[in-house]
Amino acid sequence: MPTPSDDAETAAALLRAVGGRENVTGLTHCFVRLRFRLRDPAAADVETLTAHPVVAYATWQLDELHIAPRRGLFRLYEELENLLGEPAPD
Repeated sequence: MPTPSDDAETAAALLRAVGGRENVTGLTHCFVRLRFRLRDPAAADVETLTAHPVVAYATWQLDELHIAPRRGLFRLYEELENLLGEPAPD
């Protein structure tokens, strides 16, 4: 079973792969995916995201980067909010 530190490490890895905190302008989620809005979409490394063992897939949907984790979506969202500061920057 994943530990809180696993979730924190995964969230930090995802944040690095989307271009860092400064690149995130919005973060939301649905039941299946984390949804990132980014200042510079080219800064996101989709290959690194999809290679991460927790990520089932990552894809662009219109102007959002969608990441579907294999587990712990809501925990990852909370960890990402903590890393971004609440609320996620606009």
